[in-house]
Amino acid sequence: MKSNNTHFVHQTAKTVLITSVALALLLPPGLAAADSKSVSSNTSVTQVSAQAPVTTTNSEADLTKVKFTQEQAIAKLKVLFPSLKDATVNNVQLGSNQSYPAPANQMIWNIQWQVQEGNMGYGFSSEVDAINGDIISTYISYPRENNESYYPPKVSQTQALEIAKAFVAKAASSVKSSDLQLNENAGYNYFSNSLFGPVQYSYYFSVMKNGLPSGSDNINIAVDGNGNVIQFSKSSQGLEYPSAQPKITLEQAQKQFAEQFDVGLFYIPIYKNGKPNNWILGWRPVDQSLYPIDALTGKRIDYEGKESVSTPVVYSDLAKSKDVFQARSSTTELSAKEAEQLVKKVAYIPADRKLISQSLRNDYQNTDRKIWQLYWGGNGNERYIGAGFPEQSSAEIDAKTGEILQYQAQAYGFTQDKKKEEQAPAGGKKLSEAEAKTKALSIMNSLYPQASQKLKLVEYGDNSNVTSDGSGFRYQFIRYHQGIPVSDSTLTLSLDLYGRLISYIGNRINGIDEITLSPEATISKKEALESYKPKYQTKLRYTQVGGYYSYNSYATPKVKLVYDTTFDESNGLYQVLDAATGKWVAVFDYLGQQDAQISATDIKGHAAEQPLSELVKYHVITPDADGKVNPDQEITVGDWLTYLVKASNPNFSNYNNNNERKTVAGVKPENSYYDVVTYAADRKWINRDESLQIESKLTREQLAVQLANFLKYNKLTAYLDKDVTVSQFSDSASINNKGAVALVVKLGILKDDNGKFNPQQTVTKALAATVIMKLVELQGKTDQIIGQ
Repeated sequence: MKSNNTHFVHQTAKTVLITSVALALLLPPGLAAADSKSVSSNTSVTQVSAQAPVTTTNSEADLTKVKFTQEQAIAKLKVLFPSLKDATVNNVQLGSNQSYPAPANQMIWNIQWQVQEGNMGYGFSSEVDAINGDIISTYISYPRENNESYYPPKVSQTQALEIAKAFVAKAASSVKSSDLQLNENAGYNYFSNSLFGPVQYSYYFSVMKNGLPSGSDNINIAVDGNGNVIQFSKSSQGLEYPSAQPKITLEQAQKQFAEQFDVGLFYIPIYKNGKPNNWILGWRPVDQSLYPIDALTGKRIDYEGKESVSTPVVYSDLAKSKDVFQARSSTTELSAKEAEQLVKKVAYIPADRKLISQSLRNDYQNTDRKIWQLYWGGNGNERYIGAGFPEQSSAEIDAKTGEILQYQAQAYGFTQDKKKEEQAPAGGKKLSEAEAKTKALSIMNSLYPQASQKLKLVEYGDNSNVTSDGSGFRYQFIRYHQGIPVSDSTLTLSLDLYGRLISYIGNRINGIDEITLSPEATISKKEALESYKPKYQTKLRYTQVGGYYSYNSYATPKVKLVYDTTFDESNGLYQVLDAATGKWVAVFDYLGQQDAQISATDIKGHAAEQPLSELVKYHVITPDADGKVNPDQEITVGDWLTYLVKASNPNFSNYNNNNERKTVAGVKPENSYYDVVTYAADRKWINRDESLQIESKLTREQLAVQLANFLKYNKLTAYLDKDVTVSQFSDSASINNKGAVALVVKLGILKDDNGKFNPQQTVTKALAATVIMKLVELQGKTDQIIGQ
């Protein structure tokens, strides 16, 4: 069966990737590796006491087929995870309805744990295969450590890897050690990114099937600095694998890729910590030219596993219609009722639903914008699409301009009752393809500001806008700027058969109108193709297709034997070719990728070589393009706070994403140090009400004050104001903050120089690195927890 909706499926996958990068890095690896396309619910069904007989109403979970009992599962978990010895099992169920769509493999014990520490209770879950006894998942999520020493860790990264491999052999005996393939480019095979706090090593393994890499079966495991496994997850879909014997040869597949490979010119956003940070004019592969080749048929297949039609993409102008979007001129924000009325004018909301939830919040993708989040549901008699998720409609509306940013008639995916057809509107009739297209273009004009000037309709050939199941129409639009398409900036609009808007979603990327790059490429398309082709390798492997919802339709997961392309990631993760310079540019800049960055070249033999090396290793200090750290360079107050914050939380830039950006400690939101200052102020390392001279050079006395604040020893510094430690310095008269200086000298963080403290001497990178490593080594030796 040929598919005309390949492009819609791929854009869904791309949207998930781009918007999940920062989140995946904030979550523990075991959670970050979870299927980002499924929706989880806290609603549990068929829960029973661990001591009671197990019953289940899930037709897919059959008690008579159980080979590994719940008692065996609980005992195995307690042996593998000693920290569970004090945990209580309060619920067990066979099968799971706690995610949507429900997992294909229901022969799994879902065990709910409870840990009580004083008045605090912590709950988490484990899953164990009820057939072979493999551990499916466990994440030890309650705080088990307080103020301890973490540096240096008791086990190295290499030792932790061996511990991880040995644990897999015990936890999942069905997996052979020879079938484990460490994925070096997974993005999170790294040790704990923070210098302060517990060390954690995380690894991602692909499980080989029939001697080939699997795109479906994998294992994620995390080991702490003491050598304890604290997270484990193993894919458990139980999908059937076809034979590993291809019908076409590698040479045939390579020839097909070479002939069909193509690139396009785009303005491409460069992401930092999951957010667009910069732009380039670049050449990148055309999506369809990278689709895998079915090794049994020789045909290109899409991400649903259907044959892909090789049709040239056509970008069509969007004619201006009578009804165009007009932003509100009012300076006051919309009310929820006004926002609802705007949605009702253009979108289809099922008649049995009413507004049940409304919240005004900052936009996740643009914190300078406030949006209304609205939900429509039933009157207490909701139908459910699975896992306790009710049939609801949702929308996001810009509270100032009135722009509808997204709408979904089914907020949580398509209803399980696929045969049900929405009731026709009064006097309505089903539209032809031509009528539906005209309707879609008119709606897009009314939704998107200056749509006819900024958007183009993306078409992939005849019937490409009819959904695969024939239930409606889908149209894709892409943002253009200076005559060039903008990568990752697509919008999709879906209509039902009567022309009613049922879905409107897309990537909202800031800063497109501010792109000033020339649209003229220095590197030709021919040169780009010649640069790209050697970067790709064609390999035989298994891949999973389907397993997610795409615009109100569900693609059933299955495994295919394919020839796939693999991009050379030896210099970092996914890269594109800069059309102006001809250089390769990493699209995503985040932790896990940074290990491929340039090593420091100018610190060997320096007195502070060891602490500088550690800060480079932990990405607190980054060498420049030439590998230079410039250890004797003087630093500013902002530089110091940056080092301190990055040593505490490498993902600090995501910390303030959802909060309104206001001036903090005299530093405005547009200042490059703003995120650092906000993070430090919220932890009271600095006073948010005082004006911070962020750009001024940091002196040793200022550093002493900063350290006292960071350690939360402000009252102690007042007590030490007349301590003899400072009076013994020959330059004590020039020290104003004597208590802070006494504190850091007593702790061994700073020391004198021939009887002088030199309070006004500026701080260098080398000194800052030395001080931070002394703080790291102080962990567990002070009454206060440091840096967490």
